[in-house]
Amino acid sequence: MPRIVTSILRVLDQHQLLGRHLLVIGTNALYGYEAKAAAFLARGLLATRDMDVLWDVRPRLRLFAADPIDGSGLIDILKKADRSFDLSGRESFRAVNRSGYMVDLVKPEPKSVFQKEERQMGGGDDLFAAEIKNLQWLVSAPKFSQVVIGDDGFPATLAAPDPRAFAIHKLWLSKQVDREPAKKKRDYSQALAVCRLILQYLPQYPFTPEELRMFPRDVVTDAFRAFKNQDLPPGYGGSSV
Repeated sequence: MPRIVTSILRVLDQHQLLGRHLLVIGTNALYGYEAKAAAFLARGLLATRDMDVLWDVRPRLRLFAADPIDGSGLIDILKKADRSFDLSGRESFRAVNRSGYMVDLVKPEPKSVFQKEERQMGGGDDLFAAEIKNLQWLVSAPKFSQVVIGDDGFPATLAAPDPRAFAIHKLWLSKQVDREPAKKKRDYSQALAVCRLILQYLPQYPFTPEELRMFPRDVVTDAFRAFKNQDLPPGYGGSSV
């Protein structure tokens, strides 16, 4: 894993935020899933894309804030990992360091448009969490934790959503009409890759109704229908769901 990612993970863990208030979502979660499976995913799946530049080699770490916390703001914590981190703009959900490494803070959108929730972990000039539809599925999923190794050789603990939730959510994202085409294709590839990883190497994560209850049934059904004709390993099937 890129050393800047593991540096941030260690600082978040030291502040007792990782797994409790913050989860890593998106591409960086794949490092944890492949480590758990003791198998490698295609390296292209671990690269990131940028809307302005068709392909962006800079990895992007997404942090999810489950609820407000006391103490230091997230931007102050990030500066402990790399002092060059700063907000990308006023009331921004993104912090960027001098190397162009980005950290985005996101949260589920409120259940009602009339409901207002905290969007800053700290105060003043802290990150302002972006509210995104249906992230409650990942919040409600079982938590996943795995030790990963940075490219500098030092370990860190990664906290992410359950890999089954990751796969189902990514598949759902790939079907959204307002999603950028390049991102939709990438979402689908990552969803299929994690599904294969689970079925081949992680049998302790069965695709069952009880384990996927945080998703609407139609989302799970659509996911299995999409996977049905793919080249998946023996044992795959949607009949149990």
